[in-house]
Amino acid sequence: YNTQTAIALLRQHADYGHWYDIHKLQPKDISNTQTIAAMNPSAGSFYVNPRYQRHFWTCAVPFPEANSLFLIYSTFLNGHFKKFKPNVLEQCAHIIKAALQLHGEIIKKFRKTAINFHYEFNIRHLSQIFQGLLLAQPQQFQDPEKLVRLWIHESERIYGDRLVLPENLVDYKGIIADAVKKGFSKFNMSRFFQANNPESLIFCNFTQGLAGERNYDQMPGDKLSFYIVEALKEYNENYANMDLVLFEDALKHVCRITRIISSPSGHALLVGVGGSGKQSLTRLAAFICGYTTFSITISQSYNKNDLKTDLQNLYQKTGVKDEGILFLMTDSQITKEEFLVYINDLLSSGEIAELYTNDEKDAIVNQIRGKVKAEGIPDTKENCWNWFINKVKTNLHMALCFSPVGESFRRRARQFPALVNCTVIDWFQPWPQDALLSVSDNFIKNIEALGEPEVVNAVVKFMPFSFQIVDNASKQMLEQERRYIYTTPKSFLELIKLFTSMFQQKKNAIETNRERYENGLIKLQQTAEVVASLEEDLKIKQVEVELKKKEADEFAAKVGKEKEKVEGESNKANMEAEKCGIIQRDVEQQKSQTQKELDAALPLVEQAQSALNNISAKDFQTAKSFQQPPKGIPDVFAAVLFLMATIDPNVEVDSRTKKPKSTDWKSSLKLMKNPAEFKTRLMDFKELIDTNQVPPQNVSLARPLLALPEFTPEAMKTKSSAASGICEWVINIIQYYDVVQTVEPKRKALKEATDQLEAANNKLAEITEVVNHLKEELRVLEEEFDKAIQEKNAVVAEAERCQLRLSLAQRLVNALGAENERWGQSIIDLGKSLQAVSYTHLTLPTIYSVQISVVAVSLKKKNK
Repeated sequence: YNTQTAIALLRQHADYGHWYDIHKLQPKDISNTQTIAAMNPSAGSFYVNPRYQRHFWTCAVPFPEANSLFLIYSTFLNGHFKKFKPNVLEQCAHIIKAALQLHGEIIKKFRKTAINFHYEFNIRHLSQIFQGLLLAQPQQFQDPEKLVRLWIHESERIYGDRLVLPENLVDYKGIIADAVKKGFSKFNMSRFFQANNPESLIFCNFTQGLAGERNYDQMPGDKLSFYIVEALKEYNENYANMDLVLFEDALKHVCRITRIISSPSGHALLVGVGGSGKQSLTRLAAFICGYTTFSITISQSYNKNDLKTDLQNLYQKTGVKDEGILFLMTDSQITKEEFLVYINDLLSSGEIAELYTNDEKDAIVNQIRGKVKAEGIPDTKENCWNWFINKVKTNLHMALCFSPVGESFRRRARQFPALVNCTVIDWFQPWPQDALLSVSDNFIKNIEALGEPEVVNAVVKFMPFSFQIVDNASKQMLEQERRYIYTTPKSFLELIKLFTSMFQQKKNAIETNRERYENGLIKLQQTAEVVASLEEDLKIKQVEVELKKKEADEFAAKVGKEKEKVEGESNKANMEAEKCGIIQRDVEQQKSQTQKELDAALPLVEQAQSALNNISAKDFQTAKSFQQPPKGIPDVFAAVLFLMATIDPNVEVDSRTKKPKSTDWKSSLKLMKNPAEFKTRLMDFKELIDTNQVPPQNVSLARPLLALPEFTPEAMKTKSSAASGICEWVINIIQYYDVVQTVEPKRKALKEATDQLEAANNKLAEITEVVNHLKEELRVLEEEFDKAIQEKNAVVAEAERCQLRLSLAQRLVNALGAENERWGQSIIDLGKSLQAVSYTHLTLPTIYSVQISVVAVSLKKKNK
């Protein structure tokens, strides 16, 4: 029911050997369990429940004596430095004595208080100093003085970096300076402890750059900034850009962080107010060490299960995949205090309780079993799991970025001791004056409009000065009102940003106004020039307008005459078109009637041709076989001889009368000499009639024979098939001839009418061509006339626009003529204001901050 403390539950187990299950409401026996308890006599509560304490055998473990510590650490150092030069090895004993003496002085000087709760120094801190000494290698440490410098550096990292106040740091410098002077008097180390401009003493593992060999060695003072700046450039090329100002303190913090996270189980606790650069410097240090930086993403739904999932991923990468990772966590990301339970386990032992289930542990063991075998270790489950945890300790490092403001830091450190005990603390002191000056110079020098170098230097120096003024006012308010006003590095950056923003805004406003006045003067000058130019242009335009008007009037008269001419010719063409229409209607009527009569005679031709088609070659042979043909047959063929006279060359005709010389049977046989040719001539006889090639005499000679009684196809059919067919042809072809002769006058009249129509059409075409030619000429004239009108209108419009511009420009010049002198003076005044804008806005951000402090104090007194 969450009503009993942990010690009460432990006492219950010690007294009765069981606990009660609150769900089943029955005891749960706990067997084969022993309890070992440890207690810090200098921290926490000193009271233990007597009913529980009676079960323990109490054993006090005091701080080891100096001889024991000397033996322990000499064993480590002598074993490591036996490969070094003898003069280096002999310094080990002196270093151990000096370290023990320094540790004792530190314990006496820096007491643990409620505020400085982490001022607790024990064997852990001594061991961390000697752990740093064990990083030395014979190639780099040939000089015994260098080994002493390494001890001074490691001592400062362990003791000095934990100190809160600058005054404490000064005291520490004095203590270690005395220790060095007593223990190592033959070495000149005073340059590292002098009050003014002490020489930097920095050891790190990138003394040859990021690409060089990683040995823990002293960094030359002229190389530190170069290497870290190059690392920052490379970082910005691969990750999100960090705009950092790497002054001396920032460089030192980067080296301190790299020193911490380079060692196995190396975890850093970075303590400083917001804006000190803890996170940025940590990311840069991780990049220098070749680690990947990981940070949790806090959301409203982020809980401990999500944290467990993230930790499992980190363990998988560092323990199985052997990747180096820096886990960066800030105090703002600790949204639930239960997160620190996992973080405390990670820092203290590296093994987090309940992070994995048994099945998940078995899966990890199976993944690394081969690697464990490769290292010659028996692949038992316990060995594999220990190997996995050791890999995690080696590759996974934490950097906790906390703020000392408020009670949260102290409370969390008290509840979760590993936050302080299992980390190396780097306390971010307030930025020194040179750091503030360096940051100010980095940002202010980029403002090009500040002017002369003297002005820039003055502004750069004023920024730290103003920041110090506000800091002093904050301290005064703390003394008088017990109210904290924190002036952090972030506040300093905001001060510079505010000045830059206000300066830029005012500068832009002044430059804009000055530019407007300058543009105004330029426009006035340009307007005066434009007015003179417009007056000249207007005179030229007026001349062009008169010329275009005259040309347009001449074109209008010419176009009018051409229109009258075209209209007259068009009227003639219309009259001729009417005449052609009347003639064409008459011709169509005659043609239709004539064609109708000719179409009526076509059956006669068809009957004649049909009769011929029915005559075979055998019929002709039969007719030719008659020596004395039957009565009537000679008459049929005589009719053919009459019709074919002067047409068929087989018919002999009298040259004078054009009549056949003979119509006897012998002449008929000669006509049928070639039956096929004879038949073809008879078939083509219609075309001769149509073309009026048959002499009327031929038809007149043959016509009397048609009146003979036996001259019928029926009468001839009984005598000769050929004679019957030819008889029917003669009758029908003569009838067709009579029809054609009847229609012939009409055809002649039609031809005359057609000729008349053709002549009328030709005359109409000639007139139309003349009209079209005249219309084309008129169209060209009209286009030229329209173009002339457009040019005239354009010139007139341009003249009017020019006149309007001239009028407006004259009004503008007359109205602003008196502003020339005033605007010129305004430009001079604004130039002076631009020079003074940096001084005006330089004090404003500081004044605002001081006023806030003063008003707060005044309101407090007024309320009292």
